[in-house]
Amino acid sequence: MKLLILTSLYPNPNSKFDTPVVHYYAKEWVELGHEVRVVHLRSVFPAFFYFFAKVFKQTLKKIFQTDIIPFERLDSKIDFKHEGIDVVSQPIFKIFPHFKYFDRTIRKQAKNIHQDNLDRQFLPDVILGHFFNPQLPLVAELKKYYPNVKTSLVLHEKPKVVSDLFGSTAQKLFSRIDYIGFRFAEMKKEYISLFGDSNNLFICPSGIPKNYILDRIPSEKFKNEKLTFCFVGMLIPLKNIDILLEAFNAAFPERNCDLKIIGEGMLNDKIRNRIEELKLSGNVFLQGKVSRDEVQKILTDTDVFVMVSKPEAFGLVYLEAMGKGCLTIGTKGQGIDGVIEHGVNGFLCEARNVPELTELLQKIYLMSFEEKMAIALKAHETASSLTDQKVASSYLAKIGVNSII
Repeated sequence: MKLLILTSLYPNPNSKFDTPVVHYYAKEWVELGHEVRVVHLRSVFPAFFYFFAKVFKQTLKKIFQTDIIPFERLDSKIDFKHEGIDVVSQPIFKIFPHFKYFDRTIRKQAKNIHQDNLDRQFLPDVILGHFFNPQLPLVAELKKYYPNVKTSLVLHEKPKVVSDLFGSTAQKLFSRIDYIGFRFAEMKKEYISLFGDSNNLFICPSGIPKNYILDRIPSEKFKNEKLTFCFVGMLIPLKNIDILLEAFNAAFPERNCDLKIIGEGMLNDKIRNRIEELKLSGNVFLQGKVSRDEVQKILTDTDVFVMVSKPEAFGLVYLEAMGKGCLTIGTKGQGIDGVIEHGVNGFLCEARNVPELTELLQKIYLMSFEEKMAIALKAHETASSLTDQKVASSYLAKIGVNSII
């Protein structure tokens, strides 16, 4: 089958920040024998915005709590291949970040995509959108060109955000799409409360490569003199690394555990300074950004993985840690909640609750080897059920597409 993917985020030559989460599905679908084409929608703003962004760079980073601020106006279409998959990165005009696109812009973009498909003799059997803006109105608009083609949209954002941006139009747009997916169960519940229930709703989790899951949990896990903790992610406010440092400091006054922080970002200096203020330099180590493969080696030697970020649609690193037999702490009410069952295959904690996280870290430290290993084995079992291939096949099955060619 021919699958057309529309997404706002996809690995591309113009950005080192775009998440590859949609690409992981695409790769597996190609392996299954489908023909896949990706349209990456790249927002382009008025020229004055880029001047403003350069002048007020630090202020914008604080406002939007991110390092990902565009400074160059890239307004041309780019065709390329990413790991064998055909991708076109198309500019789409937006008046300002976090605004919706003009209706005429959506109509023009849909027409361009349709014409591009004709030029390439690519008639899609399925259209799959990821991220709601502009994919929600764009997938709905493309239905006019492909009335018999199956369509779906997976939300990576809270439905309330969609409702706030599109207002009463949101319901009409959703009704024109065949299947609506959600990254985790809480998002689906919120959608139902806003737009009502229907039988075309599904959960769309992510997976990890099969080779990222160990054949067995290392025998030395949980046996070192010091229990080792680890965080992996961008050093930005929503990751709540400040909360982790405060809890780690309070939980282990005797400094009998170590914590590795893997990643880089706008809070790097602030985190380093806080480590020194708390006198944690001998136990907390900032190790910068490393490759995904290197992360796997670090997790293999780690006892406990902690990331209490919010919002967090679905952090793949949680599954990677579970696949290594790490005791994994995630955030209540976020993407990993529903995959992790508290006290069974991992643990859940409120995002910014220092006392709760402190108590949880102490509890894990005091657990017996047998208790730790029992949870680690369950975590490993869960990760094994969520490989890239399994979730990609399940995704298609949920929208009525046979994943076997």
